[in-house]
Amino acid sequence: MTVTYRPTTPDTQEDLLAFTTSDPVSWIGPDRYRQESATRNYRPEWSFLALRDDVPVGRALWWGGPDAVVPSTLDDLIVDAPEAERVAVAAGLIRAGADAFGRLPEWVVDVAVDWHDDPRAVAAVDWRAQAARAAGYDRTTERVSVVWEPGTGLPSADQQYRFRGGDDDEFTDLFTRVVVGSLDAHTRATVAELGARGTAVDDLEFYLTLPGRREDWRIAEDGDGLVVGFVLATRTAYDAAVSYIGVLPQHRGRGVVDALLAEALRIHAEAGEPRVVATTDTDNVPMRRAFERAGFIVTKRRLVFEA
Repeated sequence: MTVTYRPTTPDTQEDLLAFTTSDPVSWIGPDRYRQESATRNYRPEWSFLALRDDVPVGRALWWGGPDAVVPSTLDDLIVDAPEAERVAVAAGLIRAGADAFGRLPEWVVDVAVDWHDDPRAVAAVDWRAQAARAAGYDRTTERVSVVWEPGTGLPSADQQYRFRGGDDDEFTDLFTRVVVGSLDAHTRATVAELGARGTAVDDLEFYLTLPGRREDWRIAEDGDGLVVGFVLATRTAYDAAVSYIGVLPQHRGRGVVDALLAEALRIHAEAGEPRVVATTDTDNVPMRRAFERAGFIVTKRRLVFEA
């Protein structure tokens, strides 16, 4: 039977919200969907159903900022179809959204920290990865999500560094310089496509859209007044965040990253933030260790599919 794909309407919203899954992956419940629909993070035109003979067999929920024209991520994809058909239905949902939005937003799948040891989680990730490839995603990155809470205590500040603000031109220059030797998969892919300067411009434009205060972006200088790196203390839609840490290549291996993390945490702690979140690639061992030293704990892993 033919499967059709279409955005949600008032008549089909309850069908959309009726979906559940036993797969050990994150998914969006009805209460959260309704709550974030009120803030326009989820919208009917960004929420698709797959139907066979008018019977819902799958759904996909894309998320975006309240003022966004198109969504930024695919947050939730559930398929209620025979195993042999799951990949095709899922890929069809993704392509339907991409056709409607004129782009293929990244797909984020959150799983448990130990998901590799759970056969059910491995199977749930596997068919989603197959669907991702079929729909046009060609890169997959596994990331770790970490959180710091005030009860952990602030790491000691390194007195050999001082921090200041900077204008957009200076940050663009710094973004350009720190991509050299980056261990971040997304950064390396973007540099391959846009070059170092293009990546820097793209990064600046993106981070300027995040919630939070622009004055909480900090540049670090050593005792000789040399710039050694920078950190962006920002916000996600839900939490305070450390969104970017960059150490200039010639200053790596000197503990600069620890000073940058401590500065970002100090900023958020002084603002009374109840928690601070961050993410990094699983393969970026130096950054993972820096988060551990600062008192962050790993809360989940995240599979990011990108085109």
